[in-house]
Amino acid sequence: MIAVATASQKGGVGKTTVCINLAHALARRGWNTLVVDTDPQGGIGLSLSRSTRKRRGFYDFLQNGGEARPLILPTRLPELSIMPCGDSASFLSQGAKLDRSPERLRDLLRQLDLLRFDCVLLDTAAGLNGVSEIIVRGSEWVLIPQQAEPLAVRSLPLLLETLARFRADGTRTRVAGILLTMLSSQLDASLKVAREVRAMLPPSLLFQQAIPRDPLFLEASALGLPLSLIRKNPPPSALLFDQIAAELEERIGLPAHKDQTHRHASLLD
Repeated sequence: MIAVATASQKGGVGKTTVCINLAHALARRGWNTLVVDTDPQGGIGLSLSRSTRKRRGFYDFLQNGGEARPLILPTRLPELSIMPCGDSASFLSQGAKLDRSPERLRDLLRQLDLLRFDCVLLDTAAGLNGVSEIIVRGSEWVLIPQQAEPLAVRSLPLLLETLARFRADGTRTRVAGILLTMLSSQLDASLKVAREVRAMLPPSLLFQQAIPRDPLFLEASALGLPLSLIRKNPPPSALLFDQIAAELEERIGLPAHKDQTHRHASLLD
């Protein structure tokens, strides 16, 4: 099993959108995939089904331990499952005592491995501190969604410096890649940021594809679906995630899987 965490210094860069759509693409390619919502705002659950807000999940495990299996929600795509955020309010209201959290995260990942998940995507809150730091440090890989806007790109050097410090401290986490998001082909400033990022960093750090700024992502979230399921014929932006999934397979050492042909009206009841 391979654990991949998202990371960003600021919110609103598209982490949740990337997690949902990338997980769906990986599942369609045959991987037994789990998305874990570790953001206290519960973005994964709110995007797919409002009812997940009432379900136990990641923060319940972080606080109490126990068995992971009851916290996992199946979807109508057999290879894709979700662990919702759970009761983050109780965890945070108790002062967010983090001393046992690294141990609990290791236990969670160990159990998920025994449940035969191939890939676990952990959607984190913005910033590399607190629970998000523990998750990034405890994962094998980190994927960095980077918003293609001038203010957002200023945080990228700090993020990379922080990850380098983690590695110097003995953390095993490696960068799976930086994925440009919200790229607007109509705005010179957005295109300029993309050029600057590609010029600033080695090609090995950057995904070849970029996620465009597309109103269909908002429509998909409102419907509780990955982008590829909102139309009979998937829109071009949805097809990008299959290409990103294929590139991620190469980057983290997963052998390529033959594309699947699952189609479902929705993922969660």
